[in-house]
Amino acid sequence: MAGMLKQDYTKTQKIVAMSAVDFAWISRKEQVYKSLWNHVLPIYQSLDFFLRLEQRLFPWIQIRRKTSMSLHESFHGRGFVFCGGDKQFQMMVTSIQYFRLKLHSQLPIQVFHMGENDLSPKRQEHIRQMINDIEVLDITYHLDNGYLKLKGWAIKPFVILASKFEEAIFIDADAYFLRTPEMLFGDPGYLATGALFFYDRTILPGWRKGPDWIRANIPFMSNIPQTSRSFRGTTAHEQESDQQKEVVAGVALFEPYAFVRNYGGVIGELNSDTDQSICGAQMHLDYLGKPLWWNSGLVKNKNSDDMRDLSFGYWMSGGGNQTNRELFIRNDGMKDNLAYEPELDSAGELPPPEEPVDPVWDYMRGCMSGWEVEALPEDEAERANSRHGQDLQESGFAHCPTQECGP
Repeated sequence: MAGMLKQDYTKTQKIVAMSAVDFAWISRKEQVYKSLWNHVLPIYQSLDFFLRLEQRLFPWIQIRRKTSMSLHESFHGRGFVFCGGDKQFQMMVTSIQYFRLKLHSQLPIQVFHMGENDLSPKRQEHIRQMINDIEVLDITYHLDNGYLKLKGWAIKPFVILASKFEEAIFIDADAYFLRTPEMLFGDPGYLATGALFFYDRTILPGWRKGPDWIRANIPFMSNIPQTSRSFRGTTAHEQESDQQKEVVAGVALFEPYAFVRNYGGVIGELNSDTDQSICGAQMHLDYLGKPLWWNSGLVKNKNSDDMRDLSFGYWMSGGGNQTNRELFIRNDGMKDNLAYEPELDSAGELPPPEEPVDPVWDYMRGCMSGWEVEALPEDEAERANSRHGQDLQESGFAHCPTQECGP
């Protein structure tokens, strides 16, 4: 046990190669730590070994708190968590305004950034003033980035940890909802496990680096990852793009989680080449199979030069409508009672059976084909297209002008 207290790397040490860190050994220590954590919460202040192990594994927590226990005890309530910088500012502002003005969501919001060089002070102040019950926070004040070395997408799972909410919905800066996100708290998979994720599109098959790294560095895991698309080599991303870190953590620590059953689909316009294809943004369904939200903002294709406003009128499922969705939960009785989904008959044994061939996603064009084309209901199409700004400007919540919110 004493070997687990050895420092893996120091705050000032420069990691020049991933191979210099023994991630497999760290994952073993984290599994021991997690098992201890569940048992020692009531008496943690008297357990020297546990506190020393935590200091070795997670020294970055201790910038404001002595232990993770006090952090855990500070969580309360429900809320939304965003993160973004100057480049994501306009998309994030539009999304947040829409929650309040159109969807009438009143849950509190926390917006995280990585300092003034990431999100300018004027933009921070604009966000604070534009709606009620919102906080703008620097994550490097709450977690020691001298250890973490966070930048870019890597910040996302840590803002959930740094937030004040006991139950948090993390929302990308360029994500937009057709209905209020609060409904996700009632998803049967979330009720059964406490953690809910969305599948990515089936894209870039044959990518082995990610699954091979997980196999090498997480020696003990449940059998569910072995049945996933990414482990089978049919897609590069199992989970919605850059949020895959959270599922990896769940796999490593045997924490329960669930996925919404459908793979990432598309919302937008009919393809100019064929009416059997839709071009636009990646879209996700709720557990009843209805369009709920999309990623990638309001433009035709943020991954190309086609940055014109996208017209939202059609959608297509990404497939993967499994009889049994990916669900890791220890209590089979709870799974049967809570993971059963009305109208979809999803209760049953894991792992899920092989699904039919998934729709094809053309990454550069942002188009999907190979599944049924559906028209958005008129009211949802109106809500989606109103995000382009006119309605928000008329309500007095226009995008922050450059001269007022510039760097």
